Amino acid sequence: MANALRVISVARGVDPRDNALMAYGGAGPLHACALAEQLGMTKMLVPRASNLLSALGLAVSDIRRNFTRPVLTPLDVAERETIDDLDQQMIDEAQTEMNEPTIERTADLRYRGQSFELGVPTDDWSALTAQFHNAHEIRYGYAMREDQIELVNLRVTARVAVDKPELSEDAPEAEPAARSVLVDDEWRDIPVCDRATLGHGSHVDGPAIIEFAETTCVVRPGWHRESDAAGTLILEYQR
Repeated sequence: MANALRVISVARGVDPRDNALMAYGGAGPLHACALAEQLGMTKMLVPRASNLLSALGLAVSDIRRNFTRPVLTPLDVAERETIDDLDQQMIDEAQTEMNEPTIERTADLRYRGQSFELGVPTDDWSALTAQFHNAHEIRYGYAMREDQIELVNLRVTARVAVDKPELSEDAPEAEPAARSVLVDDEWRDIPVCDRATLGHGSHVDGPAIIEFAETTCVVRPGWHRESDAAGTLILEYQR
């Protein structure tokens, strides 16, 4: 699991130590502290709706439509008038099908000979080349600044916002009970908290266990946990 996290962070030029680990799903919070320690990460977030996070995200997502026009040409010879015409066609389609959408324009670019593209915003066409080089270096760890760039597709993304729930967390309801648990090959009496009774501002120092209705969060030794106003558990490792 740690190697899988490295693939989507270190392999893409992102240092996981500069980021927080989001733990969700039925088993994510169970292993998250141990995984964070392996990656040198010191902060972790566990949403209140951990096991339903993907479904919750889908339910509150904005309405979105994607429009695409294929344009395979070297970027340095692409005709700006043609580009603007194609963009406007897609914008007109979006405004016909949706109610006052917000519009985002991007271009799929690649180095000549590549079989994959990167999407780059086209708000400033004069900066497109530099933005692509920088985006490629961030994503893959290198940029071929002397190579020719190809424009593959033009894209317009249209969004209409939907109403979203107000997430809040009540005050704590009860103190955690203690239970004998095997921690690093040693039986210890540690706090076992019912997630339903935790509230905004409550604190727990690891080792501890937090029992959700649908998952379990293990707070390893050295980690400190508190709850924010939205019900997210914020865990930080104190060296």
